[in-house]
Amino acid sequence: VGSGYLPSFKGAILFLEDIGESVYRIDRMLTQLKLAGILDELSGFVFGKCTDCSAGNNSLSLEQMLDDHIKPLGIPAFYGAMISHEDDNITLPIGIEAEIDADNRRIQLLESGVAV
Repeated sequence: VGSGYLPSFKGAILFLEDIGESVYRIDRMLTQLKLAGILDELSGFVFGKCTDCSAGNNSLSLEQMLDDHIKPLGIPAFYGAMISHEDDNITLPIGIEAEIDADNRRIQLLESGVAV
């Protein structure tokens, strides 16, 4: 964020995941994306299963914190997708057309992720 190498996020679905991170640190990272205007450009948001992401004492849960950042955007979003550091995960190609069905927690790739 903040360099000329950052791609446009206009109309994009942002997929994020983390492991072993405190909720307050993920909150801080999302706040930076919000202040940079990136979250406001998104058309969807998916957060992967976050293994060992602790909320700490008197802190919001991961899901509550994500809701605070994402719900006001009014975009389809869901959390806990298998796009993480777990053994059972899916591979997501970067830069292809995709759709998400937040109600059914589904990701649909609309084009191939490899050249044929």
